[in-house]
Amino acid sequence: MIQTKTYNITNQILTNEVLKSFVTKFWEETFTPLVENNVSKHLMILCKVKYFDNENTELGYKTLGPLRRVEFKDLELFIGYLSERLGILVDSYNPQSIEQITFTYVIKEGLITDKDRLLLQDLSNKELPFHDFNKIKLPISMNPNDYGIVLSKSISNGFTRYITTTNKQIFQIDISLDEMINNVIILGLSDFKWIDTKVNESLFKREIGKSTIYFLEGEIILQKQQLNAKSFRRLRSGKRFTN
Repeated sequence: MIQTKTYNITNQILTNEVLKSFVTKFWEETFTPLVENNVSKHLMILCKVKYFDNENTELGYKTLGPLRRVEFKDLELFIGYLSERLGILVDSYNPQSIEQITFTYVIKEGLITDKDRLLLQDLSNKELPFHDFNKIKLPISMNPNDYGIVLSKSISNGFTRYITTTNKQIFQIDISLDEMINNVIILGLSDFKWIDTKVNESLFKREIGKSTIYFLEGEIILQKQQLNAKSFRRLRSGKRFTN
């Protein structure tokens, strides 16, 4: 499903040249074997870097760009996209030393669309993504602040409860004390509910209705649906087969 490839870097400033060398290395080591014999595959991929400041204090990871779909032939296009995103990041933060560069990716069958490729030229920061479930738009987030205005916050035995509101809905969000699980209810006649579980900092799963949906950086990467098993009918007794 979701895979990662991490390269350790010793106290370097991340430049376009350094970035290009590691993207190319990833392509050669990971992507090339996948497309041998002209097999049609593509990747859903994002790139993160781990920063340190001048006093060698860890600053955590920063994502160079949103999740994107790429084919093997899109190497130069992807390098250009990440380089442009790196320029935006450098303008926002002072250049710092990096320790690691990590590629998180999902292998997919088939080729990408023209729309997917156009996204490699889109450098804008998108608003909070949503997904539709039973014609209801739901935030792809585990952050209660993304569910509208916070009306109240209270700590109970084993969880923290947030009540938030938008113009149309009121959400009750019960967050476990370790912040790994959210139990969410849309208050009202329907009491529509679901459970969000954090897998890691970039990935969480949403169990809603009969579906389990995995989101990576705001994108659906996997959706499972529970199917109702048909009951077995008992065969009528009394009939025998004879040779």
